[in-house]
Amino acid sequence: MNRNFGLSPDDFDEIVADLKKNETTFFEKVFLQHFKECQHYLQKEFNADQNDAYDATMDTMIEFRRRLVEGKLRYGNLRFLFTKMATQIYVRNRKSFQSQAINDQDIEISQATNSQDDILLLNKIWPKLEDPCKELLTKHYYGKMKLTDIATRQQKSAVAIRKQKERCVSKLRSLLASMKND
Repeated sequence: MNRNFGLSPDDFDEIVADLKKNETTFFEKVFLQHFKECQHYLQKEFNADQNDAYDATMDTMIEFRRRLVEGKLRYGNLRFLFTKMATQIYVRNRKSFQSQAINDQDIEISQATNSQDDILLLNKIWPKLEDPCKELLTKHYYGKMKLTDIATRQQKSAVAIRKQKERCVSKLRSLLASMKND
């Protein structure tokens, strides 16, 4: 694919005009072709997992569209710019989450029951949770992210994320209760 996604200057002007009218068909056709390529690039170059590469590429797509509508982007090496933006977003997100990385010992059960035994139990049951639950609980409780922000990043509804969190907390509690009874 060439440096401007195969767009002529007239095609570029057409996409921008369409986007300003909230018509996205042409934009999606052109940029979705590059979406997977960009996602694979992030996975290969940065050893990104599929979800993180997808999130960074989707965030880039949204930001790229916004900049086109606002007239902040001009015709010229659009493909490179898109990939560079995705790289910057991925690196920024990765640094943000690395600084908030959770250790098993960092999880607090509650102030009232934060005993050494409970922490040991929690360390034993944490690996039994599925990765999506670990990620969600980590982002929400340890990373202090709002459920609405998590929903936006995962392109899910806030209600779906809230219910997922409730199921994860319930699973964590049941695992904790079963370990205490054993």
